Amino acid sequence: MELVWRPLTTADIPEVAALYNAAEAVDDTGELLSEEDFAESFREADLPGGSVAVLAGERLAAYGLVVLRDNPVGTHRVRLDGLVHPDFRRRGIGMRLLPRLAELARALHVSRHPGMPLTACTMAESRSAGHVALVEELGFQADRHFHELEVALGESLAQAPIPSGYEIVPFSAVRGEEVRLVCNAAFARHWGSVERSPQEWAASFTDSPRFVPESSFLALSQGAVVGFVLARHYPVVEEMTGVRELWIGDVGTLDEHRGRGVASALLSRTLAQAGEKGYQRAGLSVDTANPTGALGLYERAGFGVARTWIDYGLPVAL
Repeated sequence: MELVWRPLTTADIPEVAALYNAAEAVDDTGELLSEEDFAESFREADLPGGSVAVLAGERLAAYGLVVLRDNPVGTHRVRLDGLVHPDFRRRGIGMRLLPRLAELARALHVSRHPGMPLTACTMAESRSAGHVALVEELGFQADRHFHELEVALGESLAQAPIPSGYEIVPFSAVRGEEVRLVCNAAFARHWGSVERSPQEWAASFTDSPRFVPESSFLALSQGAVVGFVLARHYPVVEEMTGVRELWIGDVGTLDEHRGRGVASALLSRTLAQAGEKGYQRAGLSVDTANPTGALGLYERAGFGVARTWIDYGLPVAL
């Protein structure tokens, strides 16, 4: 089988989305993406220097994308995303694709962050035995595990009280910059976290069609933001599964306000409001080694583990 390797272009978006969803039908990772989602990813990527399309005749057999971080600190963890179409698996394409993406990541990294250590990373769903075997054979090591949690929304969910001295209010765009700074401070010591720039913040939240401000809430203390829950909605999930899901993108509280029930009150308000708005399920991802006890917080709110993702890393020589 003769393969053609070239960079992706925006014209490939429909085929990439079709390949992705064909793979999802086999892999059942729960990660559903639309053409619009890929268009957003492509806009943020360096397609000429950080992407690969693998063609078998007229068909897209595989694709890969290098995802850089805006403000890396210490070590630049560059994510390698990609998939091989189920019809073209077990032919060695993945064994060639990941190293090629790692080399593209190295070139982009050196041009932008010379002297900073580089780790190429990729995510694998724990039940995807073939994917796990591939990345481990290529020398990637499991650095972290993330549980994907879900909870059905309904009247049975317990309502957490708002602690004394705090106020829970809906998200307001007027407070957008304040929330960004609080978010950066709240996650400053979390593994793999980097500060979100105003541009990245806008792309993820205030300017994103996925952001749901009416289901996002802030905790105030003496009028200042000290905690937040920021939610998203991905219509493709509802289109493909029939389930209307609210995705809890970020939950955080400033260090000095932790342990007082602030996050529980925020999450409780978000889930209650989501149920009122017709959402049937809420989901989120949590680092299993999160030092703040976030996993326990979510379990007390009724969430259960649906899947586990493994973040694999491979240091790249510069």
